[in-house]
Amino acid sequence: MKMTVLAAAAVALLCAGSALAEPRNNTPHALACMKRYGFTYAEWRAYAVPAEKANPYRACRDSLKQGR
Repeated sequence: MKMTVLAAAAVALLCAGSALAEPRNNTPHALACMKRYGFTYAEWRAYAVPAEKANPYRACRDSLKQGR
């Protein structure tokens, strides 16, 4: 019984971790926003972008979504 509870907890943690990650966004618009703020897609996926670049990038990236 204890193993079942532990297995269920492990699966829940794995699912929760991926839900918190941002989705892959390598659309031409997103890549243009990355270039505008001076970092690469590889840096973005490695979580190596500082907040002062990431926050305006997100606003740029999401501006296309809001315009629809």
